[in-house]
Amino acid sequence: MRKLISSALLFMCIGFLPSFGQSVSVTDYRIPVSLATVFRFDGNWNWSQNGSNVTANDARGHLLYTTFYSSLPLAWFLNVDATGGKNLSSYNHNMKVDASFQKYFLESENFFGSAQLVMQHENPYRQIASDITVGFGYGRYINATALAKAVRIEGHLIKDNVIKGHLPKETMIAIANIIDRQKEYEEVYQATYETFWFDDIEKEIQKSGMIDEFGGVGSIGFQRMRQVLFNINEKVNERYYGWVTSAGILIPTSTPDRSPVGSPNASISGRYSFPISWDTQINFKIDVFSPLDSLYFKKYTIRSNLDFIYELSNRINFVSSYKFDFVKQPGLQAEPVHNLDAAFWYYIENNIYLTINSNLTKQGTNPKVLGTSVGLNYNIL
Repeated sequence: MRKLISSALLFMCIGFLPSFGQSVSVTDYRIPVSLATVFRFDGNWNWSQNGSNVTANDARGHLLYTTFYSSLPLAWFLNVDATGGKNLSSYNHNMKVDASFQKYFLESENFFGSAQLVMQHENPYRQIASDITVGFGYGRYINATALAKAVRIEGHLIKDNVIKGHLPKETMIAIANIIDRQKEYEEVYQATYETFWFDDIEKEIQKSGMIDEFGGVGSIGFQRMRQVLFNINEKVNERYYGWVTSAGILIPTSTPDRSPVGSPNASISGRYSFPISWDTQINFKIDVFSPLDSLYFKKYTIRSNLDFIYELSNRINFVSSYKFDFVKQPGLQAEPVHNLDAAFWYYIENNIYLTINSNLTKQGTNPKVLGTSVGLNYNIL
């Protein structure tokens, strides 16, 4: 455990090292519309036999779909997280859908109203549990992944001597805006959109005056663009920055066991992302709930998650997360749950990754649970 924490701190220190000569940072990105989609599946299977007796025959799959749209006046988020598997002859599953909507009152201000729907079903639920939250909040949360891709392309072009050095900040942001408009190019130009998309990126590079003597990025330049933009030979992790906080009322609409839904809950939530460098990212999220009745803050739930991502290279990523859950019930001793997860992702081919994962869980006074696994991850989008 001590070695794991020391390694994480070392990665963080490395992440603080500056990228000398780089003219743009993650927080320089300003766009009117921010859109991101992640759709991936991963799974693993474990089998063992002792003599003629099968001692383990376990399988597990995980499907994740995340998309969000964020603009000055309007934002919405959709997350679908589903897991399922079997342990010998015992089957289990857990599916959660989280959809939210928020509307800023004025484009120039950070105040907004919001609504959220959460649905979940798992063994041995008799029906889907669901709730609705309405409230207000303050802040901005920006997706700068397009700018991260522009920086990755720039790095390749410098290494291949296609451009003379780092591009100006204005050029990098202009290229990122073109990358962000991929869906627009697809709709307008259909099957030939890549030609127009890449040409417009090349034109921005030419305007900078940093292009080589041939006047264009050439075949190697277009190859590097495809490599980055379509996850060929490498993967650019999502990049976010900013923060947002909100407060509201959570209204239960159905329970897993068909029991009465109970009182509404006050809810407070926050989300924060800090890009330490182009190789390093920290994401944090917290939610707090308490019933709006006589048990107000005598009964409450805290859920939080901290992610740390470090790209050791274009092909190797270190991804770790720490989850903390705390449920306080009147008259009962609360048992906080700590979960620490760390994984190395190794690129194999296109969207296929080999993952080596370690996990540590501690609940209340129960003994620590330590596990490790090896699996394959397939990014559908």
